[in-house]
This record gives sequence, structure tokens and C-alpha cells, in this order.
Amino acid sequence: MRFNQPWVNPLLLLLLGSVSVLFGVMQMSLLGQGEAGMQNEMATAHYFSMPIPIVIHILTGCLFNLLMPLQFFKLFRARFPVAHRYIGRGLVVCILAFGLSGLWMNHLYPQYGGVAKYTGIVAMCAVLIISMALAVIAIRRGDVTAHRIWMMRATAAALSPATQRIIILPAFAVFGQSVMTDWIIGGLIWLGLIINLLFVERLVYKERQLTEPDLVAT
Repeated sequence: MRFNQPWVNPLLLLLLGSVSVLFGVMQMSLLGQGEAGMQNEMATAHYFSMPIPIVIHILTGCLFNLLMPLQFFKLFRARFPVAHRYIGRGLVVCILAFGLSGLWMNHLYPQYGGVAKYTGIVAMCAVLIISMALAVIAIRRGDVTAHRIWMMRATAAALSPATQRIIILPAFAVFGQSVMTDWIIGGLIWLGLIINLLFVERLVYKERQLTEPDLVAT
């Protein structure tokens, strides 16, 4: 496989986002099972006592993860610029709904994971919403490069739950539910966000090194 092919990065984004989509489908399935779903270890009481924020969070998150890779596909942007713009507007709505519902649940639902989990969710949603807002401001003033960079940061934040799950799944498979202590839960949320943002900043740095002319001393 040649990793410089234009479809490789969107495909990798789709694969990573599919991790969260899969978990979202499983959670929606539990909601649909009623009392039977309540017996599953993945479900908690607030899934059923107040499901609307969770449904909004899952549906908009899944839409974002499935549509977002198209926005980073150069051939799609070039051939279908109108579709690119309309999908982008839809993704803004998804980000707002996903981020705000996440903040709402983080604050009002029964707490687990302690302070690290609470502050980690706040940080993730803040990066997501602020990056999206700055991306919109950039594109409205015609700065395509800044728009793309801020959307990369927003995408990094949105995909951090998938990164968390990839990290924890092997440990969960070996040690079971006992591995999910408050410190582990909170640390994973921060770790997933930091890993994704560092990856994006590394890409941005490398691109700037390639595109910016060397400064010549006079």
C-alpha cells in the first residue's frame, strides 16, 4: 500500500471513527432492549431514566465520524465543492450537538471517574467546539489553510474516545471490569485527547516545514 495515496488518510480516519460508531450502535441497541438492556454491564441507569441526551450524543457523533473523512479527501473536495460545503455545515451542527450534549451529561449524570474524568470531558468538548468555531471564522475570511488546520484539531478531539477505547480494550479483555478504576477512566480520557492533538500538531509542523520558504540571512 502506498501511504501517499489521497484516499489513505480518509480511510484511516474512517477506520478510527468506526470504533466509536460500533460502540454507539451497541449502546443504542441496549436502549432498544428496555429491561433486558439494563442487565448489560455496558448500560447504566441514566441510559434509561434520561435517554434523549445520550441518543443525541450517539447519533450526531456517528454522523460526524462517518461523514468527516470525506472532508479530508482532496478528490471529493475538488469534484464536489458544493457537497463539501453542505457536509461541512452539517458537521458544524453535529459538533455542537455532540459537544454540548457531552458537557450536559458530564455535569448532570451520576459521576464516575472523579475529577480527572470530569475535567477531561470538559477539555475535550472545549477543544472540539472552539476549534470548530475558529475553523468557521477562518473559512469565512477565506483562509483555507487555517480552516483545515482547525478542523484537524476538532477532528482530533472528536476521535479521542476511539483512541481511548483502542488503548483500554486489550487491558479490559485481560483484566475485566476491575481495570476500570476512577484513575484509569480519567487518565484515558486525557490520554486519548493528548495523543490525538499531538499527532495533529506533528502533521501541521511537518507541513509548515515543507511549505514555508527557508529564511535566508541577508
